[in-house]
Amino acid sequence: MDNIKDVVRQVIEKIAEERSTEFERLEASWKKVLKNQERDHSKLLGEKNSIVYVCVESSAWLYQMSTRKQKILEGFKKDHPHIKDISFKIGKIE
Repeated sequence: MDNIKDVVRQVIEKIAEERSTEFERLEASWKKVLKNQERDHSKLLGEKNSIVYVCVESSAWLYQMSTRKQKILEGFKKDHPHIKDISFKIGKIE
């Protein structure tokens, strides 16, 4: 019989792997719908409750991305139809 500690560890590893794979798919789609310059000044943070969260470099990029939000969302929905919105915030891009 498996030790409960081993079972819990296996479950946690499986969940982490699934989240990582989903994030990689989201990130690939994100990069596909953006212009080159937009990619350099934004970073996908993740998705929660059908909202994609994105960090942008400055208020200027916040404005730029906000003006293209609908177009970006439409392109993103082609691969991820469950996504309902994109939320931008200003922060560090690494």
